[in-house]
Amino acid sequence: MTVRTRRTLRVALLLTLALGACAPPPPGSLEALEVTARRGAERREQRYAVCDARGILRIDGRSTGKLPGVTLRVRVASPDRARLQASWLLGTLADVAVRSDSLIAWVPAERLGLAFGGLADTLGVREPARFLAQAMSASWVAPRDAWRSASLDSTGGVTLAWRGSADEQWTLRVDHDGRPLEVSVARDGRSVGAKVSGWQGRGDDAWPARLELADGGGQLRARLEFTELRAAKRARASWFALSPPDDARTLTLPDLQRLWNTRGEAR
Repeated sequence: MTVRTRRTLRVALLLTLALGACAPPPPGSLEALEVTARRGAERREQRYAVCDARGILRIDGRSTGKLPGVTLRVRVASPDRARLQASWLLGTLADVAVRSDSLIAWVPAERLGLAFGGLADTLGVREPARFLAQAMSASWVAPRDAWRSASLDSTGGVTLAWRGSADEQWTLRVDHDGRPLEVSVARDGRSVGAKVSGWQGRGDDAWPARLELADGGGQLRARLEFTELRAAKRARASWFALSPPDDARTLTLPDLQRLWNTRGEAR
């Protein structure tokens, strides 16, 4: 074997090893599913970080009973701002603004306002507005370590579990296409979950059309059916500006909890 031949073989071997290291994982493997799930979630999170959605909201649970469906408008600017406006035939039913860890709400028919902080401790989610934004775009990304300890199930999907910051325990289930089916986060004995049961659109432009949010104790469950989700380049200040009138009766979180408890005892 000549020197030139040996050099040629050595170069070919190095190229083969380099190409092999850069080659995509085989289709149908756990590695391929991780790549697909991560890419889709990151693209949706980037696309819908600021968005404006419209749809129908239905609420039920032990604290509320089953309430009639109402029209809903949701605007979010991840990670710390959200605005939810529920309306019916007679106008605005409830208007809720979340900024970081604080909530302000206005119920016109009752001339009632709500204002309190510590929302993260109440819900058990460290960043409530961001959780809502992630739920609307199904953009949860599991850490790589969670994928290393997981395995494909009989449907080709996978369930992932990991511990996040502030001792949050996360569980995420994705289908064989890498799309999230459901997620839950638990902290300090409280938990919140989200389920996606339908999608609108195709490919990376798809978004959850049917979404369910619920606490782990069954106190409250919200079903959202979105008919429209529009991405925006930037959020407007007016989206999140909410101030109940000066003559409104304002309740704090303990006041609201007492009302819920009274209603539950009455039933």
